[in-house]
Amino acid sequence: MMSLFVVLFLVPLVYSQELKDFIVAPASLAEAPYPEWAHHHWVWLSNDRANQSSMIEYAMEYLKHDIKVGAVDLDSGWSTGYNNFIFDPNKYPDPDDMIQTFHSLNISVILWATSMIDTDSSNYQDAHDNGYLLRNGVDEEAILSWWHGKGGLLDYTNPKAVEWWHDQLQNVFVYGIDGWKCDGTDPYVLEIIGSHGKGGYVSRKDYSNAYYSDFFDYTRKVLGKDTLIMSRPVDALGNVLYLDYSPQRVVLSGWVGDQDPTFKGLENALKRYLQSAWAGYPNFGSDIGGYRSGDGTLGRTKELFIRWAQLGSFSPLMENGGNKEHRPWTFDNETLNIYRKFVDIHYQLVPYLLSVGTKAIETNVSSITPLAPHQNFINKAEDEFFPSTYNYMLGGVILVCPIISQPPKVTVHFPKPGNGSSEWAYWFDESKLYSAGDKVTITDTSLDEYTVFVAANKVLPLGVNGGRKRKKGWDLKWYLFLSGDRRMGDSFQMRQSHGSGMIASYRWINSSCIEFNITAHKSFRSYVQIKSRDFKFLNVLELQIGTRAGGQSYNFIPNTTGPKTSASAAAIQNKGEVSTVSFFPEKNKQKLGHSILVVLQKVRE
Repeated sequence: MMSLFVVLFLVPLVYSQELKDFIVAPASLAEAPYPEWAHHHWVWLSNDRANQSSMIEYAMEYLKHDIKVGAVDLDSGWSTGYNNFIFDPNKYPDPDDMIQTFHSLNISVILWATSMIDTDSSNYQDAHDNGYLLRNGVDEEAILSWWHGKGGLLDYTNPKAVEWWHDQLQNVFVYGIDGWKCDGTDPYVLEIIGSHGKGGYVSRKDYSNAYYSDFFDYTRKVLGKDTLIMSRPVDALGNVLYLDYSPQRVVLSGWVGDQDPTFKGLENALKRYLQSAWAGYPNFGSDIGGYRSGDGTLGRTKELFIRWAQLGSFSPLMENGGNKEHRPWTFDNETLNIYRKFVDIHYQLVPYLLSVGTKAIETNVSSITPLAPHQNFINKAEDEFFPSTYNYMLGGVILVCPIISQPPKVTVHFPKPGNGSSEWAYWFDESKLYSAGDKVTITDTSLDEYTVFVAANKVLPLGVNGGRKRKKGWDLKWYLFLSGDRRMGDSFQMRQSHGSGMIASYRWINSSCIEFNITAHKSFRSYVQIKSRDFKFLNVLELQIGTRAGGQSYNFIPNTTGPKTSASAAAIQNKGEVSTVSFFPEKNKQKLGHSILVVLQKVRE
């Protein structure tokens, strides 16, 4: 006990006199530049099935099965003509009521769109008469055949054309939509010999940048920064040639195009992941199960669907839609339960993903870091790209090792996660530890688990609620897996779309004590959970507000079976291979911040 009191007086005074009203002063982090729902679970129906009643029913089915939904995408065919921005009253008789219904369920709504105006669309003649479409080398209007008919591409070099286009977007802005799914018609510029507009020659890259940027910028200008577009980062045009579609800054929640519903299709999606990450695109995912149709009534196997959903769970965007069947409950109850489990995991990751995505945007990199050696295949053939591994880092804490076969077989060469740490804990069983440099082949991953690992000694924010039901009054869990490889500690800056964020950090005081700090926050309630195989936990002490001569004032927190609301509580469990300590601060102290000392004893060398 004497050594413990020595520890207390070794803790330096952290707070100046001006901050004496806080235990740990609030963070002052810049707001995330995009909305949190970019990382929610999105669902959609293919255009042959989508209408107002089916889309509402579809979302409600997910909710009735206790699967969270954060956004829906109204696929092509919602308008009376392609890209005239007028809701088809036969399919969507009351779009205002529909969108309000979704918003009442905290579900955002995006609409499919491109900049291709079909010749049979109600706004084509106006565009034709005023010269608002791209032209070819002999100065003729360039009419192109595409998957929804024949049409021309808007001339973004003509200010009057852009103004005319913006006026039409107002047709749907009045309903308070949340953004767009901007599909990939921009490469059709390659079919126009001598493509040009009012402002001169237009390359494919020029057109792509203008098209995606205009939808992104104008929508946010009118409706605010809580809107976004869903667009391609890198995709393989015609499954042949890799192209970088969108400018990096707009891909806050992109998808890597259309794939077959096979494990080969899943592998192709991962190839696009790697190329998109190397190209610096911040956030993206893929159509769970593959967009295209396959054999049988469901169009894809249960095993493929589950493995793709698990990949989506550990991607910046988890979205599910396409041809044939994508509803998890239509496969069987096991698929439903596994799918729900991984949607919940994805929502736990939302605070982490938003923070990692924000940092990626600020530093012009991707949220995903491939472990394969960098191979830039932009403007090169897809069938020549064979990476050594599809494993990737999601931020700096999580290692994702995709499963691309049935039965599963994954080879993992564990990297060094930085910050002095050298160990990795298996996401689903922390008793399974691996060291940096280890190379293992894993063949026994059950269908309800995925080959994902968490870096030891790194702070990880995990959402507790993330859905329709509030859970035990907590919003956030600060997770730390502590190994015996002591270094300088770690910190994590959690960003918010609206708010100043939070910072959690820890450091070693000596060989038997760590200090864990969480900044004050006016609305978030967070608690701490620390696990370890190397240590057992003895005591938790909580810093009290104010100071006294020679050091800080701490209170011992009694070990209880769970959180209390009237007083701070700690739950210590040293049974089994992994020991756990959880600290639940008093509810009324959340605005003051928290600082605790965790006293521990090493049990494994």
